[in-house]
Amino acid sequence: MPAPKREIDFSRLVDWMEGRLSAAEARDVEDQVAVADNATLADVAWLNKFVAATKGTVLEAPPPSVRSTLIARFEAYAEGHERTPGLLKRIFAQLTFDSNLRPAASVRAAGTQGARRQLIYSAEVLDVALNFWPRDRDKTLKLDGQVFPHDNMDLGSFSVQLLRDEADLAITATDDLGGFAFESILPDVYTMILSTDQIEVSITPVELSA
Repeated sequence: MPAPKREIDFSRLVDWMEGRLSAAEARDVEDQVAVADNATLADVAWLNKFVAATKGTVLEAPPPSVRSTLIARFEAYAEGHERTPGLLKRIFAQLTFDSNLRPAASVRAAGTQGARRQLIYSAEVLDVALNFWPRDRDKTLKLDGQVFPHDNMDLGSFSVQLLRDEADLAITATDDLGGFAFESILPDVYTMILSTDQIEVSITPVELSA
């Protein structure tokens, strides 16, 4: 009878991919991956894709506390999907305000400071405000965002992914006030995905230009 397949913690897979394990620990993970279940292999494939997409992209690493939160949220998200497949509510947000143009609708605007461009996207349960501006030391952009739930709804913390051409480039999480930030973003057209274990909000296109 073949040996039972062993599950691997997602956090350990991340450490393995990022080269933080010793040689012996890395070999142990490689042996486990060789006989891993389909869910673990899917995690490995996602991490491989993420690592390949971020090569050559300069992004500041998130604080350890944010990284730990994201790992915990990913594991809870994956576990929840295995228990209740198909129950994730997917929503598309629409652009309702661009500070470079006339507003397309009446929405709540986040306060801004200094010269920057603001975009606001609205969906049935929330608004998302994005503020971005060029960084002085290079040609990249600094991006700040904030989530505003409708009618004081408690949607909890969101994972926030930034994608380009369907490849993940960066990920972070909202704080207690719904705020999040990305550093050193190249001007381009992106997709942003905000998700909890119950809801996924897709924003596309997100055109970030200097």
